Amino acid sequence: MRAIGQTWKKAAGAVLGLALTVSTAGSAAALSSEAEKREAFETEVIVRTVNQFRNAEDVRSFVDSADRRGVDVISMNVKQDEDDEVPSGEVFYQSRIAPIAEGYEEFDALDEVLTQAHAAGIKVHAWIPQFHDQAAFRAHPKWRMQALIDGVRKPFKGSNGSEYFVNPLHLEVQRYERSIVREVVGNYPVDGVVLDWLRFDDYNMDVSDYTIALYKKQFGYSPLKIDFERDSPRRKQWTEWRTDRIARYVGDVRQDLAASSNPQVQLGVYILPPEFAEVGQDAAKFKNEIDFAAPMAYFDDWGYDSEWVYGAESGILKDTHDRLAGSGADVVPTLDTDWTDGQYREIYQGIREDYPNVERLSFFAYGAWTEAELAAIDERTGW
Repeated sequence: MRAIGQTWKKAAGAVLGLALTVSTAGSAAALSSEAEKREAFETEVIVRTVNQFRNAEDVRSFVDSADRRGVDVISMNVKQDEDDEVPSGEVFYQSRIAPIAEGYEEFDALDEVLTQAHAAGIKVHAWIPQFHDQAAFRAHPKWRMQALIDGVRKPFKGSNGSEYFVNPLHLEVQRYERSIVREVVGNYPVDGVVLDWLRFDDYNMDVSDYTIALYKKQFGYSPLKIDFERDSPRRKQWTEWRTDRIARYVGDVRQDLAASSNPQVQLGVYILPPEFAEVGQDAAKFKNEIDFAAPMAYFDDWGYDSEWVYGAESGILKDTHDRLAGSGADVVPTLDTDWTDGQYREIYQGIREDYPNVERLSFFAYGAWTEAELAAIDERTGW
């Protein structure tokens, strides 16, 4: 990861003439006055526990750095998201429901982060991936998400053969994933819950017997009769039905939180760009159930230019803002950590001008956070 330089803060040379010095001083005073009027963005950092927190000393070191660098929120991975260091679905706290990740049997990472972060005045959100869950996939074969591939139904394992999804529509799957959320909120004083992997991966799933029966009961025909490769009224109906059920699930989680011992806990969702309609995720359908949506604004990953992040007429913030209209839910743009200074300046300025209600920016680092990355975010906060 690249550290961001500090060119914006370089001092002016002292060899300029008096008139130019006076003029520059006047401009600097105006800029300083303008900056004072401008609220600095709050800072959230998204932390993959398996990369960052292996013991209490790791937590202490990170929280100390985060505190020095003005971090307001740590969004901590309490349930593994990917299938790299440990299988997705394994957890980093003392669970009685989900399997505990290797190396965390005696180390409750969530408890340690909460203790140290709260002592430093930093909020902690529990980042809880949902339907990307290898542990549940392997333990419950009937829960596996089925995809129609070349006319054959098979458990979906991604293009690389190492993705593990469970069926978001299956009632038992939903009960299991919700029970983990309830366990976290009921046993730990988290300030927020952020759902992730709240989706399918394409139009051609889920097509298990369970889902086929549900769909056929409602619409009178099997989804296997849909051509998933071609836009059509039937595919639109299928897409709408799946997004409705994802939204209903978010509403169920909201009810769980309201009935918990911590009913004021915030609920957020990491969301993909709206261009990915095939995943069955539409924030407009669950906007009244959440406190914030965190659109993943990784413009270069998705093949867009930087204006796509903040554009007033189109782009991910425009779409998210429109979908959340009237709900009171906040927008928390989720940004990468390796863009150029020029791109960050442009994006920050665009957000400030066109989306002045955005108060918090969230940053994701796939590996372990470095001191240089935290310092760079700290420097940019008031840009």
